[in-house]
Amino acid sequence: MSQRIERILLIQLRRLGDVVLSTALLDDLHRALPHASIDMLVGRHAAPLVAGHPLLRKRIVLEDHGTLGTSRLVRAAHYDAVFDIQGSMRTAMITRASGAPLRVGWKVRASPLAYTHALARGGAPEYVVRRRRRLLELGGILVGDTLPRIELTERERLHGESDLRSAGAPAVGHRVAFALVTSSPARDWPVARFAALGNALLDRGVTPIVLAAGTPAAIVSRMRALCPRAVIVPALDDDRDREMRRFLSVLAGCDVLLSGDTGPAHMADALGVPRVTVYGPTTPQNYAPGLATTIALRTPGPAVRIRDENRLHRAGHDFFSKVTVDMVMGEIVALLDDAPKRMPASGAHVR
Repeated sequence: MSQRIERILLIQLRRLGDVVLSTALLDDLHRALPHASIDMLVGRHAAPLVAGHPLLRKRIVLEDHGTLGTSRLVRAAHYDAVFDIQGSMRTAMITRASGAPLRVGWKVRASPLAYTHALARGGAPEYVVRRRRRLLELGGILVGDTLPRIELTERERLHGESDLRSAGAPAVGHRVAFALVTSSPARDWPVARFAALGNALLDRGVTPIVLAAGTPAAIVSRMRALCPRAVIVPALDDDRDREMRRFLSVLAGCDVLLSGDTGPAHMADALGVPRVTVYGPTTPQNYAPGLATTIALRTPGPAVRIRDENRLHRAGHDFFSKVTVDMVMGEIVALLDDAPKRMPASGAHVR
């Protein structure tokens, strides 16, 4: 790096999982430039995910200022470096308006004007965090291999435990969280298989915890009918920011997360919760870090293009034909064997 960098802006606006994934880059920036201050520009829906992050000086929420207002705010901050991880026309415009000497982003239509350094998208399948780290490397930043990180306070963790107990979770024993749906029906492991797995876990003394926030009521009702003893944790707050933080705190109180290819899988990584992720039409290589605690299961075969997956799903194609309940059960049990036993905690109920 030819110039001294003291003020940095990282831009990742939307999609909850994408914002979580980009938090891994904060560790790289702090490690390479320990005395620099780092701000992050995010969208309103994802803003709670980076609340209280110890490496952030400021969280800027796009909707608080609008695109033009944000551009003026960023310009006035006199950043030395801006890393546009989002890579949209809007974020390219904001990056250009910053006037930062170092402006790094993806090769988009506006990249010749917006960035001093630009990287082409695409290439061989690769964990998305590693791919985004290439933007930092292009700007001269040495990177590592840390996972994303979400910071919860001890009080939030106690609130999560209280919310779990209020929903009916026992104070002792293992808990496996279920996120039943993703952003696409083609990527949803069938609810009947979630229920069969839940009943099998209950027979082993393990409590299935259904994270019902954002899940259609009909799917929750079907899960309840097929697995009556599962603990259902509903949406916990009318305020979106508080609801997100409480969701994270509940997830942190579980030992394993089972889900499809969806944002909560990345949240589990960032909270240190082991996960089993059932992939359908998408490929795990892009969205699973490949650790012993991040199990990816998928029916063998090529990935399906996004524009084709729902058409095939409506035509009756089963993307999960080789991902059986027994297979998932075996992976969860192996993870639970390494999880510490939960003991009754004093002070679990807070006001």
